[in-house]
Amino acid sequence: MHFFRICMRHLPPQIGLYMKLLILFLCLGLLHVSAKTYGQYVSLSVKDTPLETVIQQLRGQTGYDFVADRKLVRRAGNVNVQLHQATLEQALNACLKGKSIAYRISGGIVTLVPEKTGAHQSGISPAPPISYLQQGISGKVTDSLGNPLAGVTIVVRGSSQGSSTDDDGHFLLPAKPGDIVDFRLVGYQSQSVTIGGSTTLDIILQPEASDLDEVVVVAYGTQKKETVTGAIASIRTKEIKQSPAANLAVTLAGRLPGLTAIQRSGEPGRDYTALFLRGQGTLNGQNPIILVDGVERDLTYIDPNEVESVTILKDASSTALFGVRGANGVVLVTTRRGSSSAPQINFTAEVGMQDFTRKNSVLNAYDWARLKNEAWKNDNPGVAADDPVNKPPYSDYALERYRLQDDPLRYPSNNWRELLMNDFVPQNRYNLNISGGSNRIQYFVNVGYLDQAGQWKVDQKDYDPSSYLKRYNFRSNIDAALNRAQTLKTFLNVAGYLEKVNSPFQNTIFRYINNQFPSILPGPLTPDGEVIIGSGLYNTSPYAMINRSGYTQGTNNNILASWGMQQDLDVLTEGLSAKFMMSFDTRTVYQLNASRNYETWTQIMDPNLQTHDGRDSVYYTKVAGENTPLSMASGATFESFSNFQFLLNYNRSFGDHHVTGLLMGQQEQRIRPGDRLPFNLRGISSRLTYGYKNLYFAEFNAGYNGSEQFAKGQRYGFFPSVSGSWVISSERFMQDVHFMDLLKLRASYGQVGNDRLGSKRFLYLDDIQRAGGGYSPSLGVGATISESYIGNPNIKWEIADKVNLGLELGLFRQLNLTVDVFSEKRSNVLISRGMVPMITGIAEGVRPPANMGIVENKGYEIELKYNKRFANSLSIFSNLNFNRAANKVVFMDEPMLSDDYAYRYRQTGYPIGQHFGYVADGFFGSQEEIDQYAPYAIGRNPRPGDLKYVDVNNDGVINDRDIAPIGHSMVPTYTYGAALGISYKGFSVSALFQGVAGVSMYLSDIGVYETYDFRARMLQAWTPERHASGAEILYPALSTGLSSSNTNNSFYLENTSFVRLKNAEVGYEFSGNWVSRIRAQSIRIYVNGMNLFTWDQMRTKDYDPEISNSFTYPVYRVFNAGINIIY
Repeated sequence: MHFFRICMRHLPPQIGLYMKLLILFLCLGLLHVSAKTYGQYVSLSVKDTPLETVIQQLRGQTGYDFVADRKLVRRAGNVNVQLHQATLEQALNACLKGKSIAYRISGGIVTLVPEKTGAHQSGISPAPPISYLQQGISGKVTDSLGNPLAGVTIVVRGSSQGSSTDDDGHFLLPAKPGDIVDFRLVGYQSQSVTIGGSTTLDIILQPEASDLDEVVVVAYGTQKKETVTGAIASIRTKEIKQSPAANLAVTLAGRLPGLTAIQRSGEPGRDYTALFLRGQGTLNGQNPIILVDGVERDLTYIDPNEVESVTILKDASSTALFGVRGANGVVLVTTRRGSSSAPQINFTAEVGMQDFTRKNSVLNAYDWARLKNEAWKNDNPGVAADDPVNKPPYSDYALERYRLQDDPLRYPSNNWRELLMNDFVPQNRYNLNISGGSNRIQYFVNVGYLDQAGQWKVDQKDYDPSSYLKRYNFRSNIDAALNRAQTLKTFLNVAGYLEKVNSPFQNTIFRYINNQFPSILPGPLTPDGEVIIGSGLYNTSPYAMINRSGYTQGTNNNILASWGMQQDLDVLTEGLSAKFMMSFDTRTVYQLNASRNYETWTQIMDPNLQTHDGRDSVYYTKVAGENTPLSMASGATFESFSNFQFLLNYNRSFGDHHVTGLLMGQQEQRIRPGDRLPFNLRGISSRLTYGYKNLYFAEFNAGYNGSEQFAKGQRYGFFPSVSGSWVISSERFMQDVHFMDLLKLRASYGQVGNDRLGSKRFLYLDDIQRAGGGYSPSLGVGATISESYIGNPNIKWEIADKVNLGLELGLFRQLNLTVDVFSEKRSNVLISRGMVPMITGIAEGVRPPANMGIVENKGYEIELKYNKRFANSLSIFSNLNFNRAANKVVFMDEPMLSDDYAYRYRQTGYPIGQHFGYVADGFFGSQEEIDQYAPYAIGRNPRPGDLKYVDVNNDGVINDRDIAPIGHSMVPTYTYGAALGISYKGFSVSALFQGVAGVSMYLSDIGVYETYDFRARMLQAWTPERHASGAEILYPALSTGLSSSNTNNSFYLENTSFVRLKNAEVGYEFSGNWVSRIRAQSIRIYVNGMNLFTWDQMRTKDYDPEISNSFTYPVYRVFNAGINIIY
């Protein structure tokens, strides 16, 4: 309840009102639904009463609806019954006795039919019902093979009228022209029909697509999954929307085999998620390309409600059409489109609260002062306790005051995190979309709003320094046929994202919060409201950084537009079509920086003063500064992107042979802020596929791409790929193996290019700049010239040779297994020369880059899906994925170290980003142990309690020759995920577990700042007493300065592997007459969460395993509640 009180307290008034109305609405709905069970017992006293009147009484007492032929009821005559507290069945048996009428009770509906059909009174009638209130329609429901479907739920939308099909698929339903009738059956796609003039309907329900029948998005098109020869994986809208993340990239973590998503920050509007496909394959430009509806765009701004599917393309066969942009894989985002159906309105409202996944452990002033004294004692082992000159920072008297907190003004104990940060803050999201259309035009329109608050506690006076994100989304996708034959079509996609990001003017607040002494200041302000600061590192107040220094506000305005046309060219040859698309995106960023100065004061006090003269010994004095008004500075940047594509498509079957082809040309231009010249890219791509009898498939792709990153003669590259697959399960000799739905082998090989060579452009040109002052006859006012680097006109494309082998297996139409093994070799990797001797006079930073690096990346991926539907409306699903991607730098132009080094290379032969340092082997227990150990030659001598380093090269000295590879890189070697779910009659529960392994990080403020920033872990630091008692030791001996322990070593390198409950959701979809009465198609309520629990092996719990220090805005977790209504 405490959590919900916090939620309500932080909600805006209007949102609180909405929540109260929502709760009231849900309660009323639940009462209405539960009312169906209140009237299970019936009391009747009727004499010579028409059966029709008795039915009305039964309906009123039980809440059940009755469906029957009116003529049948009226011919039944009158009823004489005396009943008290009878069941519904007993009442029906008594009322219908001797009247040749049978009944069926199902789903809150009582159906009456003539008994002559052979039905038993309490059994299931095979005859279709008709309402006794009006004449209806009749018909039959079958599957796509013509087999009758029994038990199909049939409801007239907006009314209480309903029915279901009998064993032969027949139905009768009270309906009139203009009514919309919904047909639903578990395992089949729902269908809605508008009643016309006919009284007979024949309905065909299509089965929900199995994994084998699924149509997946590929490069510039779609294919049936069975025919795909490349390595791809995808998820759809339902899975994406189960996460309340503000950034779409976060929702992908753990869901797709081969995709690694690492959330590096949680700051509203500035959160960042790094994406890698199959790990790291190169040193330059490692991230995959993101394409939204075929155009390169950002994932950050996309509303999950806009998305139809997300597909990743991983091997050369899948990515070759994207040429230079596909070297590191491709993420395809397909947005939703309309359909030829009645308008459907979808409204979603979510109200949530967010908090950090981990919080730094905070010490009270007493523990902090004890550790400070302990560090001083370690640095001064020979000082006597009664030495009048050399004294520890805190006396026994001061320690006692900090412990008892009986004089908090002079001996404060502040928790700066609690003073300046909230525990829970709101995150709200609202979305409304409408879709539908006719045979000639289809539309999808979406609007959304996201409001995400930050954690700072603010004092709003003349301005608002809060940290928050407010994002407004709009999208309209329209498809239209321009002629009746639908051979000429057009589409228009328009999207807009308006985002406002607000935050305090300073951006290093976390560092100063975490580094504030709890014992230094009595609080952030003097009694007069002025800012108090300390000395040294603490002369900056985190409170003032939040509330007195000003604020920044960025407004990002994005307009994305795509328009195109498609023309069938069957007049030239069957199966030929042409498509043209042009896209133009703009992004305008308005940045407002409002800063101000403020007065700083300090508290004059002596923490060791032992007099009791009240507060006369504590006063404040001004240090510096003046309180000034806000100083405003603003600016705007503009970015644009244009893309033009022309495609020729061919798709035709010749008997058992199926051939498709694609030829595409495109050109794009991007203008970025600060660029004097636009960035240009052009290319031609082609694809040719061949299939024979759905058994054998072959595909050839090629890209011919040009990039301005290279000099003339090097700008264009040709990148081919070939792939094939064999669907063994379609062979004649497999026809009797009925349990096997799919057995497919596939293989691919190809080359892909990469022109992303770092942040600099035109590396083939020398960078010559004028520098200095004075006068020069040749240079005018410039006295000298400088060459910041030497260009290399011979640099060329980085080449990725990729091989992929895949197996796909489907069993019992429930279980699907996909296994991929891949190998990739990058050559021509652009690197800086390391073997150029200094005698040449060319400094390292000036040397021309060269295509000399070689990197290998190998691994495998496994995905296992299981879906099972049971006859009792129960269904379960699971989706497990696991992948390994291990890279190695094969060649790096680095000098080999001398043979007395234990490891002679620092990059060659190791993974990208491999950590190096000393190997720690416990702690020194005494000076005697130090004297008997190998001497240290690392700049600082060890003391008892310092880390003991291994003499790796066995030369009797600890020095840089002993530095060794330790831990792993910062990008995981292994990633895995498990999505699990169950649903039953409207209830659904799902969970997603995400995990990574083979990853290490230095937590940059551990082992570096302990003299300023003591943590709870350091309460178990090494001391002679703890060592002698055998107590657990979690940290080296503390020091007031740097010790031999403060260097890169394996002790400070944390294993940041983890398993996380990434998402969990519990929901209920309402059904029944009350939903239809408000003309809704469905109503669903749910609660879900993100980043709920994390299990890891880190020795400190101060940090989330995806964050490398305590200065970065932490990753957050979300608790969320929502409602979804579809009309």
